[in-house]
Amino acid sequence: MKSFKKGDTRSKHLKKYWKLLQKNAWELKGQHRYWRPSFRAPLTEAEIVDRLLSYDDSLKQGYEVYQHFLSAIRRRDVPDFTKLLKENYKELPEHYQPVITTFKKYQTEIKRALRVPYSNGPLECLNNHIKVLKRMAYGFRNFQNYRERIFLYREKYFKKTTQMNKTRTTTRLDRRAA
Repeated sequence: MKSFKKGDTRSKHLKKYWKLLQKNAWELKGQHRYWRPSFRAPLTEAEIVDRLLSYDDSLKQGYEVYQHFLSAIRRRDVPDFTKLLKENYKELPEHYQPVITTFKKYQTEIKRALRVPYSNGPLECLNNHIKVLKRMAYGFRNFQNYRERIFLYREKYFKKTTQMNKTRTTTRLDRRAA
């Protein structure tokens, strides 16, 4: 975007539709055409991406590499991911290089994450909600009220543990009675 002059329409298009370049290629809507005033034509999302990529060859190369990595990660294909890391990306512009070196640096961790079906996403979500609640609720007088508020707010995360605790206590009582 910065390689074009300030008033250039290509620069405006890239500034307006940059999120489509970050979207997965298989999720681009290609059936319904909508009027796009900046292009002065009815276009689909896929056609907009094609036009944006036609502006610069290095952008097109980077987009293709990005989509290959996204595809390998989405399919959880470790051999394909390893193959992609072994390729030579020296022809890509220098602002793509830090991403590639980071992937190479943490490739064992990424491969492990691709092999295992677990994710710490729900835990990070809960942590984020607790931090937001903490920011909003600095008027709590004691920790017990704050703790109960967290349990009430994020009830779905704690249902299983409370059910497990109930079954544990009933089995202990059953053992004592026997």
